[in-house]
Amino acid sequence: MLWYTFLTGFFIFVNVTSGTHLTYSIETYSSVMTSLLSNYSSKIRPIKNLGGSLQMSIDLFLANINDLSTTEQKMTTTGYLKVKWTDELLVWNSTTTGMYWMQFNQKDMWIPDVVVKNGMTAFKMMGGDFYYVYVYNDGSVYWHPYTVFETSCDLDVTYFPFDTQTCSVIITSWSYSRWEVNFTIGSDKIGFYEFVPNGIWDLISYDATTDFDSSPSELSFNLKLKRKSLYFVLNLILPIMFVSILSLVVFIIPVDAGEKMGYSVTIFLAYAVFLSIVSDELPMNSDSTSILSIYLMTESSMSAMSLLISSVQMRLNHRKPGKRIGEVFCMLVRAGRKMRCEKRKVNDSRQGCFSKPCRGAGHTQKIDVMACENSTKFQIDCKRSMENHPQDDILEEEEDDEIEWSDVASAIDFFSFWILLSVQVIVTTVLFSYAN
Repeated sequence: MLWYTFLTGFFIFVNVTSGTHLTYSIETYSSVMTSLLSNYSSKIRPIKNLGGSLQMSIDLFLANINDLSTTEQKMTTTGYLKVKWTDELLVWNSTTTGMYWMQFNQKDMWIPDVVVKNGMTAFKMMGGDFYYVYVYNDGSVYWHPYTVFETSCDLDVTYFPFDTQTCSVIITSWSYSRWEVNFTIGSDKIGFYEFVPNGIWDLISYDATTDFDSSPSELSFNLKLKRKSLYFVLNLILPIMFVSILSLVVFIIPVDAGEKMGYSVTIFLAYAVFLSIVSDELPMNSDSTSILSIYLMTESSMSAMSLLISSVQMRLNHRKPGKRIGEVFCMLVRAGRKMRCEKRKVNDSRQGCFSKPCRGAGHTQKIDVMACENSTKFQIDCKRSMENHPQDDILEEEEDDEIEWSDVASAIDFFSFWILLSVQVIVTTVLFSYAN
């Protein structure tokens, strides 16, 4: 069994080494190349009927999607083109020579002027003098120019960072028309040569199209890319949402604490920082507006409104106690107490504070009924006062006297908190549901 394995391996080795194309001498190789290039011109299309069109198939093989810059609107990819055509002037007899293919330097033979139409670097022909081209005995030519494609891409950032972009690598011939050199899409269209996935973008689909309306031959290799949003969700969206929740805390801080205004200003500056971060990730144009930018501007506006409300609150809270409270503020305080289900003990019974009218602080007369009953000195005065102010009115005024400017500030805090919380929930749900 061991001898059988050894003989089989040796037999295969001999057949492989003897079956290589290098069964001809260097003299034969040099002679055939010299003969083919003796009357050859690299400036003339290699087709015997110059009135016809030279057919050329092109495939794109990607090795890497390096970057898709949103700010520069540029896609950077690495790969090569597989270009195939038939050179009718480079044909030889493989039976007599023993050669089925040869390698020619690019500068020694005719090469199509393939350029990247939507490139963002120097406009130049692909390939170079160091490239070697494979030529087979029937005239078939295979050219594989490798390069880094830096192409422009019109990005729509409306749904950033949940966006999907379609970018293209457009290949064309600058000097020849379609009737001279016709580019066609090869069988592979877009292939992948040791492809390395990108950490930010997923390639979800690809295709190749031909533009028959243009005079020069033009091929477009289209890549549909979807952004991986996890990084932006964790490092941008969630912090913004946390700050939006913290912005409501300003209405929980008492007005007398002294930190209300400073806290409001800090939250507003935090939104300004996030807005600058998002602006760095987006292009500087007005063609499309990101939903995330709209969300940030909305939150910044609500933060500015919170700052304004806090200023008004502090102004009201420091008013003189004797200054009359307006009916609007009184209704606001009553509504807040009603919604918070606050009760106050009056004359040993539980009553709400919403059913009694408010006359404002500084315009009520407090009379201690028990003191009147126990004092003989002021019985006459108390009797007169009791005739003018029945007991229900006295209790009512005791209750109404509890509405102060601090209660107005507290009511503003209560309603502002719930109103802005409702607005934030609605805005966040609608915008991000639409974006995702």
